[in-house]
Amino acid sequence: MARPILESVYASDLEFEPDERRQRILPDGTVELTVTHEPYMIHAKIYLPLYGNIWIMADNEGLGYTGDFVDFVSEACHTYIREAEKHGENITLSPEAHSHLAAAKEFTHLADRGKSTAENRLYALSHAVYAAEAALFEASCQRVYANPRDNLLLGCNFFKYTSSDARYAKFFADAFDFATLPFYPGRTVPEKGKYTYEYIDLALEYLQSKNIKPKGHPIWFGHESVNPKWLFGQPFETLQKNAREIALHHVKAYKGRIKVWDAMNEAHDWANCFTLTQPQLVELTRTCCDALHEVDSSAIAVVNVCLPFAEYVAGRYVCYGSLPEKLHSPLTYFRAILDAGVQFDVTGIQLYFPARDMVAVDRMLSVFASLGKPVHITEMGVNGDIRGHASQSGSSWTQLSMSEGVWHGGWNEHTQADWLEQFYTIAAARPEIQALTWWDFIEPSFSGNGAFLYEDENPREMYFRLLALKDRIIKKRYGTV
Repeated sequence: MARPILESVYASDLEFEPDERRQRILPDGTVELTVTHEPYMIHAKIYLPLYGNIWIMADNEGLGYTGDFVDFVSEACHTYIREAEKHGENITLSPEAHSHLAAAKEFTHLADRGKSTAENRLYALSHAVYAAEAALFEASCQRVYANPRDNLLLGCNFFKYTSSDARYAKFFADAFDFATLPFYPGRTVPEKGKYTYEYIDLALEYLQSKNIKPKGHPIWFGHESVNPKWLFGQPFETLQKNAREIALHHVKAYKGRIKVWDAMNEAHDWANCFTLTQPQLVELTRTCCDALHEVDSSAIAVVNVCLPFAEYVAGRYVCYGSLPEKLHSPLTYFRAILDAGVQFDVTGIQLYFPARDMVAVDRMLSVFASLGKPVHITEMGVNGDIRGHASQSGSSWTQLSMSEGVWHGGWNEHTQADWLEQFYTIAAARPEIQALTWWDFIEPSFSGNGAFLYEDENPREMYFRLLALKDRIIKKRYGTV
């Protein structure tokens, strides 16, 4: 295999917690890894024929490995064949799913017999991944179509509203019942003690007229570009005090009108422009959640994370801030705030196309569901074409470069709409997931070519796919949300 593929290889435990990637590549292409978890699984980002460039997992058919050697491609194929058979147990697979599963087994048989072994193993793996995704999707369809959800919010960020006459506003109201409003300190508190909510008041008036539930985002976010200059250079105690004051002011200003808040955003060592320690990040999370509940005891505090597979831990790098001896993954961070007794209400997960197949995503969601909180997918997006120029705040982030991948043969409006349909259906079939929020609604988008609308307000195909899908996965609701 090509050297970049070999260099991507890392190990994790069965909950996707990565080991730091410490490896040696031998002349024969064998990758030696330092492994600290047993049982463990292996991940590599490889190109699959007919599919694309994507992270693949091998896990010994769910049991994990304890031995010293893993024949990765062969083992990964067994992993996905098992997933296909597991998800297809109680349903009649479609011809598409069944044919992929049959092809995976046939190409495996040919490879085992020494016929074009390397090539046939990759084709077997490609078909196995398709089969597993199809079986999962079809099983999810069966569950959620029979019992549509009456407690699942569908939303998007609502950052570019101008007037009720704009097509932007009409298209939004026709599709969504949940809207994220921008409370970034750089725009709401540009100077200490001076708050400005002009856009939020304008947008909120429209949302309320359409009975769309608003969410404030975020109370705190350690990204350099969204914070005002006056917050920098402060000792932690002062910064913590200012974070509390900002939280109190925001929630008081909109008490009774905004009940859901992203209390903390990406505080798992990833976005840490104030170079706080891990214990300080935990305490700052507590501060924001406590201030929110102090003002409004019925408000919902969402703690939001990105990069849920934590590949940055394997690669040992972050967006901003210092590199502690052992980086916090999103899961480690959640467990730390739970152990510290931080009172939050919802586990928030961002899912910008993670260069993972749907089966891996579904398994990752099960890990976060085990924390015992409701789950919101707080931000997500995939490409509607070759990735274009992302919005200024995100174009150079390794968060996006790390998420580059190709799904189902290549990105275009059709595959983007297919991804949305598959993921929303799989998510709707999971009762712990209570909100799905896409990012962005109109171009230019954070992820580049990822928005529902082009800049001229014309919709992409996925907009119409979502409208049609709502009729299948959402029970008709009446009254207020």
